[in-house]
Amino acid sequence: MKLVSINIVNWNGLKFLSKCIDSIKLQTYKNIEINIIDNNSSDRSADFLTENYPEIRLVVNALNTGFSKAHNQAIGVSSGDYIIPLNFDIILESTFVEEMVKAIESSPNIGIVSGKLYVLSDFMQTNIIDSTGVTMKWMYPADRGQTEIDTGQFSKKEFVFGASGAAPMFRRDMLEDIKLNNEYFDEDFSIYVEDVDLCWRAQLYGWKALYTPSAVASHFRGATRDASSDRKKEYLLIGYRNRYLAIIKNAIFLHLLKNIVWIVILETRFFVSHIVKGNYFILRVPLMVSGKIRAIFPKRIIIQKRTRVSADYMASFFFYDIKQTIKNEFKKYFPKGV
Repeated sequence: MKLVSINIVNWNGLKFLSKCIDSIKLQTYKNIEINIIDNNSSDRSADFLTENYPEIRLVVNALNTGFSKAHNQAIGVSSGDYIIPLNFDIILESTFVEEMVKAIESSPNIGIVSGKLYVLSDFMQTNIIDSTGVTMKWMYPADRGQTEIDTGQFSKKEFVFGASGAAPMFRRDMLEDIKLNNEYFDEDFSIYVEDVDLCWRAQLYGWKALYTPSAVASHFRGATRDASSDRKKEYLLIGYRNRYLAIIKNAIFLHLLKNIVWIVILETRFFVSHIVKGNYFILRVPLMVSGKIRAIFPKRIIIQKRTRVSADYMASFFFYDIKQTIKNEFKKYFPKGV
């Protein structure tokens, strides 16, 4: 039994921690260590963990360092052959880790595994899908199947682009292979899309991501997001900025050139759809992206030099069903035809 490190970054997650940790302790797979990085919580989370789970390795940061940096910190103190960066608003079914290990050990080139995540409501699992892996059609990240009722449509093991950052499993050998400037998750991203960026880099380096429906968990999603409208705008802006940073870092230039017309159409639609709703804050995104170019572009040079897969292989994740995409866009704007 190889050691599995379950790493949790906590920030004011007191409401969820006990149920999350107890679900880990009930796992059928027993060779597990738990590492928690507390990002300067103000809800007595650290005291609660010290008093109730003294066996857990707990590191308390004096500042909130962000999701990416804290998870890099957790990987640094962990000892496992396999790493599960776990959101504290996740509850695992008892065989989750066992099934994830089975999946990752089915082939040595599998570096990432996604289980089947359901929506968690009032600490009860629903039959609404939260994620069955990450897709990147037209370079827009999405959780596969999200909000769909589970009717068995995702019942087969299959390769996917990546795994949601809420509960993936990573092979340590893969993490060491793809780390850049001693970072696994890009700390320039801080929070949001850092999981997509990591999976994209892994795919470029030749690692596979596998979805297994046998590993089941439930996810509350957005447990600590501030409900204020200003804060929601900031979250959106950071996510949109990071999507463009991930494209700048990882996209193969030939793909961008070959699909430039449809990329421009879709990106224009994205901005226009916000502006017509009065969301003028979206115009801040290009400025936010430009502020990070100096840090991001040198990373692109390294990544593109180390790419080990073909351009056609990567294109299969991003640019497909072009005719159907055109039809859907046409129907959206001209439902009655022209």
